Amino acid sequence: MKRKTIKCLIISVLLAFGLIFAVACDSDENQATGGDATFNPTGELIMSQPISITTWIEGGGDTDWDNHVLLQEIGERTNVFLDIIVGPTGGDGLTQRNLMFASGDYPEMLLLDWPTMVTWSDVMQYGIREGILLPVTDFIDSYGLNIHKLFDHNPYFRERMTAPDGEIYGVPRFSECFHCRAYPKIYVRTDWLEMLGMDMPTTTDELREVLYQFVHNNPAGVTDPIGITGATEWNTMLEIGIIGMAFQTVVPDFWLNLADDGVSVEISVMTDQFREGLRFLRGMYDDGLVDRAAFSQTAEALGLTVRSTPHSVGMFVVDHPAMGFDLNNVDEARTYQALREPLRGSTGFQRQPDNANEGEFGGFHAVLTDAAQHPEAAFRWLDNIMLDQLLHRSRMFGPEGIGWEAAPVGTLNVFGDQANFFRLDTADVDLLPYTLTVGPQPDIAPVRAGELPMVEGDDIYLPEHYEQRITMDTVTLLPFVPETRLQYNVFVPLEYLSEFNQIEASLNSFIRMSMAQFIVGDRDIEAEWEQYLDELRAFGIYRYLEIYKIASGRN
Repeated sequence: MKRKTIKCLIISVLLAFGLIFAVACDSDENQATGGDATFNPTGELIMSQPISITTWIEGGGDTDWDNHVLLQEIGERTNVFLDIIVGPTGGDGLTQRNLMFASGDYPEMLLLDWPTMVTWSDVMQYGIREGILLPVTDFIDSYGLNIHKLFDHNPYFRERMTAPDGEIYGVPRFSECFHCRAYPKIYVRTDWLEMLGMDMPTTTDELREVLYQFVHNNPAGVTDPIGITGATEWNTMLEIGIIGMAFQTVVPDFWLNLADDGVSVEISVMTDQFREGLRFLRGMYDDGLVDRAAFSQTAEALGLTVRSTPHSVGMFVVDHPAMGFDLNNVDEARTYQALREPLRGSTGFQRQPDNANEGEFGGFHAVLTDAAQHPEAAFRWLDNIMLDQLLHRSRMFGPEGIGWEAAPVGTLNVFGDQANFFRLDTADVDLLPYTLTVGPQPDIAPVRAGELPMVEGDDIYLPEHYEQRITMDTVTLLPFVPETRLQYNVFVPLEYLSEFNQIEASLNSFIRMSMAQFIVGDRDIEAEWEQYLDELRAFGIYRYLEIYKIASGRN
């Protein structure tokens, strides 16, 4: 945080010409950051003397950061230590992050997870407008060894990171997540299907019939079976998942879509296809097939419902299945299987929503602020530590021999290429002193593929092979992912930023609420549709479209 305590020592010096008092002042800030320590532009030792960088992270309240083995070892090798300030997770973390910036009392560096990620809007506000975020462009060019390897892998990375002023204001997760390319997925209880002699549904009509049998014929004999459930966070919104697969491309909190001509931008939530999707869901809700809690519960509550015994949930909509079943319950992991292709609607529409366009990201997972005393050292720490591929493996999964072990030459991964390492069973291991999962990652496709050695039979359902499982859940869905789509995240010019953010926040709240109301019957989808369209116009949806087109260069 921005803070300085001054300590002064008054020294009397008797000289021939009289009595002189010298005042020597030192500050806690200089002591904390190494005082006269010099910076090394190359080599593992980043500073000549130890320095400490105040660093806010999202979460980590259950970790003993003062005795964190990994950070201590890295500090001893580099002379760069982190003074960790623990923040809340999720929405509370985002609120605290914003309050720090607003108050002027913020740390030198922030290491972030997805909920607190510094978005392009944040860059425009806190970087370009307010100058809180330090540009790291010169550091990248001068000291960025690992980051340049990532740019060489995918030159588009640098383009997407660069703000309109030509500067780069942080370091992202360089994520080419294979299974993320098919979000959300629908997971189905196959034991219930077997009891009923039914197959996996492939169309919306088949989905409705399967859910009807799950709820009304109740093959497992449970009390109050739930046909399908979801939640309100991440990609767990069942209404958006089903509509996005079978009726109209739509994703959470982004209400525009690339039209069929591949050029025009349309408003997804105003189309007849979107309305038809709401009608379908309303019919399923009236038949008791849709969990009303899905429109208000958190992702954590969804997981608690799926895991409760006796198991009563027939299907759930998530990013990845451990958001539902207990990852350590191998029987449940085997029982719940993903749809092998997205649902096809009555008009033949069939697409797999895509939430991870390769090379696109919408913000930074590490930023430096103007409070940084040694920004060059902080950047080198990020580049050397967080973007080193071998260290990335250890900080994510634990030390070699505990969290992972190297794969022998000739070990194939699930794609038939060389695998680099095996994950080990860590269910009974405390990894907190060894891991640091927030912040940037060199999470490119070759790195992730190296984590996925081939697994035989039901071993794929073991916790240590979870990544292989969700990768294989994705393979059959990729042919249904559109080749191109709109960029969800764009740099909105400063002159439009406040207006756009206000409109976007209002639309997000209103559209989410309206979808739920139409589905559960609190609004009449026939009698009140035109009123809903008028309300969208009043909230500024056409202005939202206009500003987006300016920001994305599609105007």
